[in-house]
Parts: sequence; structure tokens; C-alpha cells
Amino acid sequence: MRKMLVIALLFLFICGSLIASDLQETLEKLSGTAAEAYVSPIVSGFGTNLNGGWFHKSPKKKFLGLDFELGIVAMVTPFKDEDDHFSTTGTFSFDRATAESLAGNAPDEIFEATVDAIISHEFTVEMYGPTIIGPKDEHVVIELLSQTIMVEIPGEEPQSVDISSTIIDLQEARGLLEDFDYLPLVAPQLAIGTVYGTQLSVRYLPAYEIEDLGEIAYIGFGLQHNPKAWLPLPLPVDFCLAAFTQSLDIGDIVKTNALSYGINVSKTFGMRMLSVTPYAGLMAESCTMEFKYDYVLDITEDEISHIKFELDSENTSRLTLGSSFRVGVFNMNVDYNIGNYNSVTAGFAFAF
Repeated sequence: MRKMLVIALLFLFICGSLIASDLQETLEKLSGTAAEAYVSPIVSGFGTNLNGGWFHKSPKKKFLGLDFELGIVAMVTPFKDEDDHFSTTGTFSFDRATAESLAGNAPDEIFEATVDAIISHEFTVEMYGPTIIGPKDEHVVIELLSQTIMVEIPGEEPQSVDISSTIIDLQEARGLLEDFDYLPLVAPQLAIGTVYGTQLSVRYLPAYEIEDLGEIAYIGFGLQHNPKAWLPLPLPVDFCLAAFTQSLDIGDIVKTNALSYGINVSKTFGMRMLSVTPYAGLMAESCTMEFKYDYVLDITEDEISHIKFELDSENTSRLTLGSSFRVGVFNMNVDYNIGNYNSVTAGFAFAF
């Protein structure tokens, strides 16, 4: 089990480090809608992974018994082809260096006031370019149409200043995970039951400190209940009602919460120590990722905007089809999940 923990922690550390180490620096150059569009692909990837791999057979209908599984689950979600670029209209705030360029037409006596007005103003712009999984040699582009802003001048009437159309290439905002066609995740999982047909499942990884970012921390748990424990009618298959919740935090920059619930069915063929169990499930699910960071307007002037936004995974439901194989004390399973984002999950566990 110690090796499993090491493997799971290593995978989570690698994924978290790759995403968070450069992401924080990139987001410090993005604001508003651009930041949301840039990170959106990993939200659905993480959500699909987190909500998968929990189930591979229904709990036994015993009133009180000991069923124990300890193992590791792996989840892989491919990205969609269209996830590597975005194009949208939204709001954007410019840093001081860009504001000084945009204020070039302002009279000298109100130049600084114009720069301050530009920094404090949210502009509606066209934005396009690579997302976080896009090409590393492309940059996010901001296209600003000409418009007029009002500049406040102490002791005087506000003055209007024309801002010319311009195209700004954000060199620091580029694809970070171009080589990733899919998002992997690995975690240890414990399942123990049953009490009146109910089984508890837990995922947990000890917090791991990343320099300059903070801790990666992951925990999840859920319950599966087999109603055959109290239903008097015989049924040809086992089924269970299930609900799971999880949280995954990557430093101080990303906080993730996932929830899934639904119904699963299974049927075991063979003996206790040598069997095969086909299974299927229909789950409703959600995942929310909160991003929090400081958008640097002018680091030399200590001008920083504190930004926080939440994004939801595109996956709201999934159909799971798979099979579990028991050989002695080893249990292996693999399944395919169909939703807005499809995924594959697999597990290996010691079963007692």
C-alpha cells in the first residue's frame, strides 16, 4: 500500500505542479473573461476524472459483514480537439505598461490621470488564442476597438480621451500543456462495508507542499447502499444507490469541489475467489473549480487586483459500462464513461 500511496502522490504532484507552477505566472497577466476561457478545459478534465472510478460492484446485502478493499484507481479524460483554442468577447483590464501605450494620444498635462483611468477601467474586447492546453508558440491576443473614456482630474471637470484601436499580443499567456492530449489522475481508494447493505468509500492523499504555491491536498468519500438488504422482492441483479463528494486543492490558486450521485447495477458470475462482475451506472455529477490569484497591474507600483472566479465542469451526467475481475485476493476493473467528456477509469485492489 505504501507504494500505491507513493505512485498516487507522485501523479497528483506532477499534474498539480505542471498546471499550477506556470499557471499562476500566466494568470497574473490575464483578467476577466480571458482568464476564464484560458483555464476552462482543465475544469471539465478534472471534474470528469474526480467523479469516476468509484464503483465496480454493488455492496453485499448483508445486515452486518466485513468486506474490505484497498487499492488504487486511475482516471484518464481526453481533451476535445476544440479545447486548445478559444475566441470570445468579454472584459479585460490593462496593466500600467499597456495603459501608457494606450494613453499615447492624451495631452501631457493629463497623461498620468489617463493612465490611471485606463488601469481602473474594464474594457470590452475581443480575445482569442491558445488555452492552457494550446500550442506553446502561440499567445493570447487582445483586440481593443476605438472608444472614449472619461478621465477624472482633481479640481477640474472630467475630460474625454479617445483610445485608439489596438491589438495586444500577451507574450506571457501561451499554452502550457501542449503535449497533453488527455488529463490523468491517480488516487488510493478504500472501501469498507457492509452495514445493512451500506458501504463506505474513501480517497485520501496526504498534503504535499509545493514551493511558492502551497499544498496539494485531496480527500473524497461516499456511500453506496444496496436496497436488497431490506427489499423483500428477489431481483435478478444487484443494484445500489450512491453518492460521493471530493475536494482537490492545488496550492492557494485552485480549489476544486466535486459531487456525484446516482444508481449502479452489477451481476457477479463465478465463485468468491474467481469471478467476473459486469456493471453499469447512471450518475448525475458536478464539479466547480475556484481560481484565486493576484492580477499584476504594475508590480513596481504595488498595484494589484485580487481576482477570484468559479467555473463549472461541462459534465453533468455519465453512463458507465465496465467489468470487474476477481482472482484470489486481487480485484481488477476497467470501465468507459460516456458524457459531455468521455473517460476511462481502471482500478486494482486487494479484496478481503
